[in-house]
Amino acid sequence: MKFLRRILICVSIIILLFVIFFAVLFFMDFKPLKHQIIAQNDCKILNNDTFDILTWNIGYAGLDASMDFFYEGGSQSRQNKEKTCENMQKICNVIKNNDTVDFVLLQEVDIDSKRSYNINEFYEIKAAIPSFDSYFSINYKTFFVPVPIKNPTGKILSSLVFCSKHKVCELEYFAYPNIMKLPSRTFLYDRCFTVARYSLKNGKQLLIVNTHNSAFDSGEQRIEEIRFLKKIITAEYDAGNYIIAGGDWNQIPPSCSKHTNMAEYFNATKIPFDLFSSDWQWFASDMPTNRYLDKPYSAEHSSTTTIDFFLASPNVECLNIKVIDLQFANSDHNPVKAQFRLKL
Repeated sequence: MKFLRRILICVSIIILLFVIFFAVLFFMDFKPLKHQIIAQNDCKILNNDTFDILTWNIGYAGLDASMDFFYEGGSQSRQNKEKTCENMQKICNVIKNNDTVDFVLLQEVDIDSKRSYNINEFYEIKAAIPSFDSYFSINYKTFFVPVPIKNPTGKILSSLVFCSKHKVCELEYFAYPNIMKLPSRTFLYDRCFTVARYSLKNGKQLLIVNTHNSAFDSGEQRIEEIRFLKKIITAEYDAGNYIIAGGDWNQIPPSCSKHTNMAEYFNATKIPFDLFSSDWQWFASDMPTNRYLDKPYSAEHSSTTTIDFFLASPNVECLNIKVIDLQFANSDHNPVKAQFRLKL
């Protein structure tokens, strides 16, 4: 009886510790404001009607071609420090070499995280393109991620980054509604998007949206996010404004005919055609923008898909779009570059 009692006490203590641990994580979980103003400036009217945009999920400089990732069937969560620094330098070089664009939209930029050795990646990017105004918006803040068990991910402070060659009038942050269940919602990104506003010569506004949508859900969370985004931007279009939305949607665009669905761990669901009216247009390249992280990258054997692209309102046309094919050398995403013209 004494032995059984000791076993029960030990089991009870372990269960209690787990409950306390998850309770602390839950109550300390970062809960972003639903809406906030990141920046406001006195800005000049934009006289040009053509704009170039680069979007790229840099994968916190830790998901280069030699990596796999524990959440997608691999076993790792971060690179070694030397390789992470090398990845970050090469990412900055790519951004610097494309500094002729008007706007840069970045996702998964760490500011102070264990997985990226507490490198301030925002500072590195800002230093690479000093002629741009650069802003970060926190969308992942947790003091400890306990997985993978053998080498926990630990503390994460990560952000969306928006860089602009033009002085932004206003930069807003919107938190997506979260219908994810516990405990997943405690450990995953707090999904959001930012909206940058610019004044145009016709008295209307240009809105540039940077989004990073959910990944590891059944698809319902992502649809809920797109519906929320739709409500915001269609109201802006109805007011006469011009909208270009880009980023890592973690979904396949309706216009994309070639893709591989990486279904076992990450189900890249396709955005329904009828979610937006037909005059809104999705712009994507058939060249893949994202690779599956179940194993190191192989051009012959790795699964790839297209989840980084743009959405534009009916008063905007896309002149060209291309993927910068880096063979996923320093991130699990390839950057996408596009040129748009406003129908003023």
